[in-house]
Amino acid sequence: MSCTDKPTCRVVPDGNDKMKNYPGQTSSLLQTKKAQTSQYTTDPLNFSSNVLLVYRLQEMRASASLNFRLALFCIVYCGINMTLIYVNYMNTNNVTPVVSDKVFHLMEFWATFGFAVAECVSLVNTPKSLLRIYANPLTLKLVLWFNIVASLVPAILVTLSLEEFEILSHEIEYLNELTMTFVDLVLLSSLTRTDGGNFGRLCMTFVAALVALIQLAVYNGMGRTEDGDMVGEVASHYCEFAFEVVSSGIVFWFCMDNKVVADEEIGLILYGKHDGCRICGAKSDEFEQTYTYGAPLSYNNNNSNTPYQVPRMYMA
Repeated sequence: MSCTDKPTCRVVPDGNDKMKNYPGQTSSLLQTKKAQTSQYTTDPLNFSSNVLLVYRLQEMRASASLNFRLALFCIVYCGINMTLIYVNYMNTNNVTPVVSDKVFHLMEFWATFGFAVAECVSLVNTPKSLLRIYANPLTLKLVLWFNIVASLVPAILVTLSLEEFEILSHEIEYLNELTMTFVDLVLLSSLTRTDGGNFGRLCMTFVAALVALIQLAVYNGMGRTEDGDMVGEVASHYCEFAFEVVSSGIVFWFCMDNKVVADEEIGLILYGKHDGCRICGAKSDEFEQTYTYGAPLSYNNNNSNTPYQVPRMYMA
């Protein structure tokens, strides 16, 4: 006789998930327990009719993955600069260079260009509001653009002819320390949540200019050798590579913070209450202040009396 034919039959699972019949409980309770178990396993995952949440979820997953890869590249760039410090020392203390000048400078300049691109991508793909990072996003984007161009030009020149363009390439690179230091200070201030207003931005500009001037002074202030090379090239390389190690650490921290922020919003979309997302609130404020802030009211084309705000580009 089956379990359904016995009104006092009780069904419970054992350790092997097989069903056994016991008196004292009807089979209808088994269905209730199964329904409760199914409800328990599906309740923690959110569901919504808002299709934009699916797009936002995919965007945050892509941002988290990209920033993790950028963080790994920052570690690689840090290792490259540490290696170049050692190679710079070995080449100086040996009659025959351990690594040729061509290979040494190609690695130096192209790694710097790759890092400038990674720094720009990390800022463009941050899930945080740019207004929370720097008060004037337009200025920050212009600095990033100049940073990429100023790091690409010397890399190409050295690739074409090291003997002809070595000094010029170093001059451009050390002048570009101005933009690289400024961006690093902006990222560092956003990570430490310190904003000194106009005075803070003035201090960041001053420190960035000071680093660039020190690099140029060390490179140009020691004179030239009989062959026409710069005496201060070795010392300026030490300063440059040490600065790049610190810079790679700052950008690594920024990329990992981006990943943490993106993972936090992914968790809110899937398991929490996304309507209280502070990241989305900051993005909304950025959109209003960038595109609709102060825009004049107009009327739509269907002859209705309902005004709407015409989007207008506005930068803080």
